[in-house]
Amino acid sequence: MKKTTALWILTLLVSLSASAAAAEVAGRAARSVWLPPVSHLQAPPQAAKQPQWKSRDEYDAYNAMATEKDLNKKISLAEAFLQKFATSDFKSGAYLAEMQTYFQLNKGDQAIEAGKKALEADPDNLDALAFLSYVFPFVFKAEDSEATSKLSRADSDAHHGLEVLQKLERPANATDEQFTQYVKPKRAVFNGAIGFAALQRKDYPNSITAFKSAVDDNPSDVYTFYRLGLAYMYSTPPDYDHALWYIARAVALAKASSNPAGDEIDKFLKRAYVNYHGNDQGLADTVTQTASAVNPPDGFKVAPMEVPKPTGDANKDGFNTMTFPLKLGGEKAQKTWDSLKGQEVALGGAVDGVEKGSDPNTYLVRIDILDQSKAVDGVYDIELKDSTQPNVKNLRKGDLVRFKGTADSFTATPSMILTLVGEVTTDLPDAPAAKPKPKPKTTPTTHRPAHKTTTN
Repeated sequence: MKKTTALWILTLLVSLSASAAAAEVAGRAARSVWLPPVSHLQAPPQAAKQPQWKSRDEYDAYNAMATEKDLNKKISLAEAFLQKFATSDFKSGAYLAEMQTYFQLNKGDQAIEAGKKALEADPDNLDALAFLSYVFPFVFKAEDSEATSKLSRADSDAHHGLEVLQKLERPANATDEQFTQYVKPKRAVFNGAIGFAALQRKDYPNSITAFKSAVDDNPSDVYTFYRLGLAYMYSTPPDYDHALWYIARAVALAKASSNPAGDEIDKFLKRAYVNYHGNDQGLADTVTQTASAVNPPDGFKVAPMEVPKPTGDANKDGFNTMTFPLKLGGEKAQKTWDSLKGQEVALGGAVDGVEKGSDPNTYLVRIDILDQSKAVDGVYDIELKDSTQPNVKNLRKGDLVRFKGTADSFTATPSMILTLVGEVTTDLPDAPAAKPKPKPKTTPTTHRPAHKTTTN
């Protein structure tokens, strides 16, 4: 097995964009990567045969590149070295230098490409394997035409990383503790990538196994706990107790570390908790509890909401009767959906928003029916796919509408959404509502305090 003499990455700090947390849930939205500076530790010497310099010129060129402080110049020196010394034993080290430098320059795509080239030069390079395994979940897009092959490559790289790590021998000049502190973070990264690939493939049991191994080695990673919670939530049937616990821990860790992904994960957690429990009572206590405990204590339970009682409102009662069994998963949920799918549904509600769909000439009309959906922007009960009425785009938030459509699909988490293919049956506006004119600016007037007259 080849041993690299390059710098070993200790920490890779990558954060989700504002939309990434929600995107993680369903794999629908793109992710972006922020690349701050990387911390390094010089690799301890290994007993295996070391790479050799072929000339003083090669050594001087590599040393100049390695010690260069100007990041852009460092890239140029690395490229020059690779062109002039194409057969160098230190080729993978030059690509690693490029990978780390691009990382510092916030050039994620170039850093990834350099990491792949480092692996071509040295397939056992732990630095490159760990880097690629860590960043993959943040750059993967489920809608990518090459998504399947990219998942296979990432899964293979992560498994190979575990194999290389397993064969790694402790250097004579390193203590057991030092060696363990090097191995555990990388092992967590590799298991995290394996878990993510399984999550995307909807292989939830193997995803949970891999993520559990990852959090055993790194009990403070926000994203691994978040993804572990998702794996439990999307299992059949859903395991809400473990799902909500681990996502709550992700929130607690994000708050403690001021992680920018925390707000989006917190929003998702609240939606999922209320959707299952019926309200947010007990949620804050759960988040507090997870801050000091990796796993839920024995007997931890989040009580499911009670079957909704009739309200006298035909829309609310009709929606609850149709959809409540779908929320809890399992055999009953499947039987309910088997009888509901393809059936016509006619209800009324308030417009939450309208968005152009991915299919040509299709608009997605999001409609609130339940009070808890009306109270939160972006949370809705019905998604109506309308391809026959372009004027639905003129609807405004809060407009009351009637609609009908056939039941096409549903999502039970983080909130219950029933998707219909149909149309709005209420008369539609011919044009968008005029925006209110801004009020003219006025010069502030200083008023004297009113003089209070008193009578003796």
